[in-house]
Amino acid sequence: MHFFSTSLALVKTYTIASGTSLLVATRQLTTSKNVGKRAEDTGVALTEFVVGFVDSERALRALSKVNWLHGRYGAKVKNRDMTHTLAMFVLEPQRWIEAYEWRPMTYMEKVAMFVYWKEVGNRMGIEDIPPTLEKLQEWTVAFEKENMVYSDDNKICAETTMELYLRGVPPFARGFAKDVANSLLEDRVRLALGSPEPPAYVKHLVVFILKTRGWVVRNFFLPRLSSVDPLAKKGPDGRLQRDRFAFEPWYVKDSWLQKLGMWLSSRGRLVPGDEWKTSGYFPEEIGPSEHIEKSREPVLQQAEAMRKYAESGGASVMGCPFSFGK
Repeated sequence: MHFFSTSLALVKTYTIASGTSLLVATRQLTTSKNVGKRAEDTGVALTEFVVGFVDSERALRALSKVNWLHGRYGAKVKNRDMTHTLAMFVLEPQRWIEAYEWRPMTYMEKVAMFVYWKEVGNRMGIEDIPPTLEKLQEWTVAFEKENMVYSDDNKICAETTMELYLRGVPPFARGFAKDVANSLLEDRVRLALGSPEPPAYVKHLVVFILKTRGWVVRNFFLPRLSSVDPLAKKGPDGRLQRDRFAFEPWYVKDSWLQKLGMWLSSRGRLVPGDEWKTSGYFPEEIGPSEHIEKSREPVLQQAEAMRKYAESGGASVMGCPFSFGK
């Protein structure tokens, strides 16, 4: 449910026109050629510094690369939009888990999640992050009340992302799948994205399925025998290779088993190959290919500075390192 809700949190960020106008201008999220890789790179980066340890070398490099990519646009990336995106990664998973998971999060878990993301925000140079979970909730309500409005750019970003999410759905089921996807959105979110209202029966069906899943997991599933580890593993040359993907097989290791599984799941549309960089990645290389070499040195320098900052106690001792995200 956490992965699922994080995907929806990204969609919800498209309701803020000041952010989507930049996404449309850069064309990183509005063409079928770019949207898949951008989504996979976003997932790779988040996995490195959220699922992995934020102070690990690979996480420091991934977060530094995200900062470098944002820094290219300077003041065009507004602090308030960054704060809202941060809020979505905290509040949306909590809201979905509360409603549909097999158990709700404890208050301590919610606060721990906020504290972790706040530190990530500090390292991204986001200023004036609300100091508590409750203050973040209040800030988000006020911000969305004023800024969550429809724009054509919102609609473009939402439709391109929806097409990506539904790539694997057979054509005959596309209409129903879109109704299901739109039923997952709150009404005010749907209106800001320009998405049509789904039939009432689809809304009720989706809620029933999600509630049933939570009930079944709670009452019939045994505890996991081992933890799930989605982190990419080091290959022979030290590059990180994935064994799973969401939409396109970027950085997925090339093996006959992977090829077979990918071919079957995509109905022959996708197989690992050189075009997907099956040799893997270094965290400082994620993002648009044309920026790899010119970003490498500044990203590594920032990662080293961030490591020293972490060793000195992080934001609790040194304050927010605004320069990292600039």
